[in-house]
Amino acid sequence: MKFKELINLSGDQVGRIDIDELILNLPNTPVDVLEQFYQDHGRNFQFQEQYAELDIYNLNWEIVNLTFENMSHASIFPYFQKWVDTCCKKSHRVSTDLNWKLIGHTDQTVAHWEHNHTWKRPPIFLELDCKLHLVEGHSRFGCLTGLVSNGLISHNKTHKVWLAKNVY
Repeated sequence: MKFKELINLSGDQVGRIDIDELILNLPNTPVDVLEQFYQDHGRNFQFQEQYAELDIYNLNWEIVNLTFENMSHASIFPYFQKWVDTCCKKSHRVSTDLNWKLIGHTDQTVAHWEHNHTWKRPPIFLELDCKLHLVEGHSRFGCLTGLVSNGLISHNKTHKVWLAKNVY
């Protein structure tokens, strides 16, 4: 199944693809990936532009631990780079004011960052031609970038991410 075929699956009034249909069509894909990537973005124009020809049946998903150093060289679709930069700037201010709420998320998310120095939900990366590409989690990645750049989180600390590799 190609990513572009997700458009043909049934969805709700806000454009999200039905999770039960995704589970039925992609039974070997973790539910968290189904929700974050396919359900939320399967009908999104920018995601269709990037991933239309991606063969999602041939992706092997696993949760892995990566350091910021490992992730920092990941490619980002140019359309989303500005958002990553904005989130980086917001979290960058945390170190100067020592106020984790400047991250600008829910109280629960802010508390998780402050106490665990990582995100609550693993973002999604693809390994393409032996290089990482950030698929979903641009706000989380931007937040981490800002916190690492000001020394609040070590660039060597590991963070859980969903990583997909092609299996042929």
